[in-house]
Amino acid sequence: MLNTLQKLVRENLNEGCEDRSKVGSALRELYKHNRPLAQFYYGLLTTRADHLLEETDLPSLEECFQKIDRLEHQPLSSHTFASLFWDNDHRGIHIAREELQGGGLVYSVTLMTRSNLLKQVARAEFRAARSQPEPFALICTVDDWIVVPRDQIQEIPKLFLMLRVLVALHNFRYRMIPVEDIDTADLGPNRPPKENETLIRLCALAYQGKLECTRVIVPLDAVVPNDMEHALAYPLEEVRRLRSSHIDGTQACTEMLLYQRGGRLIMDDDYSAYLSYKSLGFKRVPAVILGKFHAPGVDILERGGEELIPPIMVEIRSSRIKEIALDEMEMLEQRMQYLAPPAPSQVQLLSKIYFEFCHLLERRKKKEADLHAFLKRHPMLIDAHVAQVHSEVRVGAFRADLVLRYRQSDKRVLLIELERDDDRIFKRHNRLVDKVSHASQQIEDWIVQIRRNAETMPDWLKGEYTAEGLVVIGRSNQLSDEQKETLFNINSNRVVKIVTYDDLLERLNRLIVSLEETGT
Repeated sequence: MLNTLQKLVRENLNEGCEDRSKVGSALRELYKHNRPLAQFYYGLLTTRADHLLEETDLPSLEECFQKIDRLEHQPLSSHTFASLFWDNDHRGIHIAREELQGGGLVYSVTLMTRSNLLKQVARAEFRAARSQPEPFALICTVDDWIVVPRDQIQEIPKLFLMLRVLVALHNFRYRMIPVEDIDTADLGPNRPPKENETLIRLCALAYQGKLECTRVIVPLDAVVPNDMEHALAYPLEEVRRLRSSHIDGTQACTEMLLYQRGGRLIMDDDYSAYLSYKSLGFKRVPAVILGKFHAPGVDILERGGEELIPPIMVEIRSSRIKEIALDEMEMLEQRMQYLAPPAPSQVQLLSKIYFEFCHLLERRKKKEADLHAFLKRHPMLIDAHVAQVHSEVRVGAFRADLVLRYRQSDKRVLLIELERDDDRIFKRHNRLVDKVSHASQQIEDWIVQIRRNAETMPDWLKGEYTAEGLVVIGRSNQLSDEQKETLFNINSNRVVKIVTYDDLLERLNRLIVSLEETGT
């Protein structure tokens, strides 16, 4: 079902052309006119696995309600797909995950049929958020989204099916294996790692409420496997086969279970995830740490108890514990190099950034800090020729959100003030709103400070710099043609330009098109 839908999406985008670069251009163009449809197409095209379900795999309504909260801390990938035969027709279900401001996730589910494919679909949303659990279920109609109370979900068969598929996919991704079903016969190179009594004891304490657990982002270099022999013997083909299940787009998504020993963070339950991250060159990965720890570079996301522990695969092991030698870590690094994927092209990398930024702009209740962080990581949205990016730079009595430095020989900097993407630019009679005027004037004041080499600046900003400014605010679809022309005239006469977030997307799109034409 997924392959059929992906082929149809490509045909819709580019009149049957299978050239992926041209399909990408068509999808970027669609984003300008129909963002929800473009986002849906992008989700289908970037989904790699089609999970084949049977109706017997679908949980009951009671089980759905029992497990829905788990989808918050044990989430599905950002895009997931499943196929099944139900009610005398083949069905395809696409699920997209989105974060809620204030905590929690919402899953958007689209149901398609073999008979209608993309001509007619059903859409619903389900919320997995303990801090804000309602509205739990919504269904889309021709006129609007309608809230469906929990006790009425079963009365709408398609809505009930979408919820059951959502939970069934979670059960598949986070499978729990009964201890008595584990076969520890001669496994050759697939032998289980050695038994780790420390890990077992710490888990037991956490489940008894006697030990704190912490969700974190850790430097991968700070993590070492407890059983290096098992890590070195782990089949490379197994790593290659399993690593897609640990990656969501470009992000590491499987949380490893760790504890601290001798100043090191020890991993002994997630070898496939650990080796997958190693082989793909990840620097920072998600994890849950049992008990107290002190490790540099660890970002704490949440503190709690046993509810934070990711699913554990229970295995029978011997009782020997061995310290990790440095030369063994080097051997492991070399072994993982054989699995390194080919480097993506510049067009592929920039296209991914384009679509991720589109998704961020469409995300509901995003924070201004999210936009700030994304542009700091990907300054090519503003200018592809920048040499360095600085954030929260003090200039005078205020701080510039971003400062872009160009090559030293250019002696040029760009001062950037970021406002919200849903803010207005104009008021009545096409006059700039006060917020825009104030931001522009503030940047002009910063430029004066730079020209005077004011003391209240970092040393690297002092010197003979040519300074320019940029205010980023609002969306282009909020502007009339007359307002767009007014903005063009304003920018043609000012050192401080005013652009929308869509203008940044268009800048990146022009760069991608240029690279596509040159075959880079």
